[in-house]
Amino acid sequence: MRLALLSDLHFGRASPELVPPLLAALDTAAPDHIVIAGDFVQRARASQYRMARDFVDRLSVPWMAVPGNHDIPLFNLPARLGWPRRAYRRWIAKDTEPLLETPGCLVIGLDTTDRWSRQGGRVDDTQIARVAGLIRDNAAHRIVLIAAHHPFHQGEDIAKKLMRGAPQALEAWAEAGPHVILTGHLHQWLVEPFVSRKNRSATLQVHCGTGLSTRLRGEPNEFALLDMHDRAVEIRRMVAEGAETGFVEAGNWCFEIDAGNWGLSKS
Repeated sequence: MRLALLSDLHFGRASPELVPPLLAALDTAAPDHIVIAGDFVQRARASQYRMARDFVDRLSVPWMAVPGNHDIPLFNLPARLGWPRRAYRRWIAKDTEPLLETPGCLVIGLDTTDRWSRQGGRVDDTQIARVAGLIRDNAAHRIVLIAAHHPFHQGEDIAKKLMRGAPQALEAWAEAGPHVILTGHLHQWLVEPFVSRKNRSATLQVHCGTGLSTRLRGEPNEFALLDMHDRAVEIRRMVAEGAETGFVEAGNWCFEIDAGNWGLSKS
């Protein structure tokens, strides 16, 4: 089972010359499904959503997505407060928390957008309990992945605030069983297990940078490939080397579950 992870496409502030090589790289990688972790557009305008819709319509395999903070209106306050996800649901997907079930994995979409915060996110008690139940019911026989826009853990050097409810979610989900969290938002790459207060590493976090945005923050445009092998996940970082060269592999990690915790594979 192979997944491709994209995030932060930011149509309206994207590099149009990278669209063809990104689509070509995805075709070459031939994932079974593509997961898009939010921020399809820069300012939630119809003109930008049309470009995002054109992009997903050109994907050659099934995809699922969750919204990001840029996917809800910023300056249109009535829309932001009254119907923040209307444009996303019209142009991208009606379901903001989709579920993908296969024999080898379960992907849980989580909507972490927050109309009351300009760029921050939130996860509430209902969402935490629902995801914990799904992890508990599935982690013993398939790999569970949670797709969200906002990270649940980030380094002290990150200026953006950690979203509300993230520490509580990490603790509850670590108790429920091993899982993988797929996120974007930071425009930075990070792959590592998160160690909870109870010294458990049941969470494998994969932060993917921006697929197309010109706001690179010192990082390349990129996407991730995840190959599921029974109780292991192999993760490859695919970075852009220009419109002519396209996307090339820039790193490879393999983690496996041992006694309910993630660790680097020894094989």
